[in-house]
Order: sequence, then C-alpha cells, then structure tokens
Amino acid sequence: MARIAVDFGLVVLIWLVQLIIYPSFRYYSPAELAIWHPQYSNMITLIVGPLMLAQVGLVGIDLWQRFSWPTLLSAMLVGLMWAATAFVSVPIHNAIGAGDASAATLARLVDTNWLRTIGWTVIFLLGLMRR
Repeated sequence: MARIAVDFGLVVLIWLVQLIIYPSFRYYSPAELAIWHPQYSNMITLIVGPLMLAQVGLVGIDLWQRFSWPTLLSAMLVGLMWAATAFVSVPIHNAIGAGDASAATLARLVDTNWLRTIGWTVIFLLGLMRR
C-alpha cells in the first residue's frame, strides 16, 4: 500500500508540474523568474526528494520480496526517472537559476519533462498491476 501511495504522489505531482507549474514560468519576466525560481526549486525539492527516495526503497523491497516482471520494469523506469531528473531537468533548472529564462529554455523544460511525466505514470500503472 505504501508503494501505491508514493507512486500516486509522484504521478499527481509530475502532472501538476507538467501542465501547470512549468508552463506558468513563461508568465514571469526573466527578472521575476530569477527571484522566484530558487525559492520554487528549494520548496519543490522538499516534496520531490523524499518521494523519490521512498520510491527507490519501496521498489527495491518489492524486487527483493516478490520479484515480478512489472516490478523489474518499474525499477528500471525509476532509474530512468532519476537519470532524466539529474541529467536533463536539473541542468535546465540550473540554466534558469543562472539567468537563462529564454523562451527556448522554458520550452525545453516543458518538452523534456514529458519523459518523466509518462515514466512516472507508467510506474504508477505498473504498481497497480501488481496488486
């Protein structure tokens, strides 16, 4: 049950980020976004970080206690979500934090986040399958 709750938390959060939060960055001036973005990044990390860590732990426990192919696929997708976050999303956020709030950078943030949105959605659905 804990895994479903964590997976659900991440899927709801990523859809909010994809459809509302990231697109809203376009409505800030570059100067306003330079002020808001560091605050946003710090606050969202307090929510995303524990959820992502919990998901790794819970998927690991599932693999250990009751291996299944959907759980193995979930584990691989969780790894991909971590990689996409670390190597795609974080660098774009770093660019925004460094003052690059260009339309192209903001569009890249939204466009590349679809990988995480779809990935966490599939992880959630796979978790439902194992019930």
